Amino acid sequence: MRWKEKLLKPFDLYAVSEARPYLMGIATLWITFYHCKYLNLFRSAFLTRTRLLGMITRIEAIGNCGVDLFFFLSGLGLYFSYTRLRESDPRPVRSFYRRRYRRVVPTILIVTILTFGMAEKTDLANWAGGVFLYGFFVPGLTRGNFWFLSAILVLYMVFPLIHRGVRAGRGTAGALGMALGFLAAGLALRFLAEEYFFTHIALMLCRMPVFVLGAWMGRLCMEHRKVPAAVPLLAVPLSVLLVILIADIPLDMDFRFYEYAALIPCLALAHACVFSLLGKRGFLTKAVTVVGGYSMEIYLIFETVYNHGDGVIFSPEGTGLVYALTAFTATLVLAVLLKFTVGQLLRAYDALGEKPADREGAAK
Repeated sequence: MRWKEKLLKPFDLYAVSEARPYLMGIATLWITFYHCKYLNLFRSAFLTRTRLLGMITRIEAIGNCGVDLFFFLSGLGLYFSYTRLRESDPRPVRSFYRRRYRRVVPTILIVTILTFGMAEKTDLANWAGGVFLYGFFVPGLTRGNFWFLSAILVLYMVFPLIHRGVRAGRGTAGALGMALGFLAAGLALRFLAEEYFFTHIALMLCRMPVFVLGAWMGRLCMEHRKVPAAVPLLAVPLSVLLVILIADIPLDMDFRFYEYAALIPCLALAHACVFSLLGKRGFLTKAVTVVGGYSMEIYLIFETVYNHGDGVIFSPEGTGLVYALTAFTATLVLAVLLKFTVGQLLRAYDALGEKPADREGAAK
């Protein structure tokens, strides 16, 4: 198909779903890059000598937007998964929970036990809250670095209800109603637990509605909904403009995460548009997609790696960039090993649960 025909042809939103693995990689790299501000990356001698520092710090400044992108893509992917289960499985809810449990809980427990279990146990409640991820939800306990996983587990639990709200027949009205429900819960939480205001207001008022937005986009993708070709084309410059503008918004604004809800769909549409025009080949694209396949493991492990780099953080300038690249490389290797180990453990567990007749049949 010629370029002119591609540019004028109505855009199929299913392309956003096809770009999801790559976008997961973008989100992973972005949030990891954001965490590097806790190191001395931006005092690197190399970056200081080049003109890249200003642009890089601007992108890093809103790197926590990667978390919002995770929420959006998780909602989109889960809509596909749960819809297919409803069509093929007599017990879709049970199968959905089982799959989510197997994908998330063993990995989280291994990392949190190794991270918090070996830490000094000065406070049993905070220690247990860190290991089992409930510290984020209990006033007075340390919130921990893995608040994202605490929140996403809650969204997994209620996802059948979210799916019911956004699937065909309710659509936009259902998604809007649930997003408003999260807003109301966030406002109530602001008055009931004011000491948790900042983190929870970002979560309840902005990020959980973005998750619902992702599920709604999943429905549009599955229906192969088409939009005018100008929509994804405009999303490309609009994404760049929003990145520039958002980086300059004062950080003390209560609702400073709302603009991410506008940026995330623009980023998704922009990448899907570029993919549809240029294709998905190339080493860089494949490498980012591979990173996206280990997104949860990288998120969990990188937190631990950079928190144990105090000796490097305060070392002479010029080492920040080297350490950041080294830490990420080590994280990627550990992520692959972690995912492989969890897979082996689950297969061993499944083998223990098989009946002798099933084993004989499989052997034959």
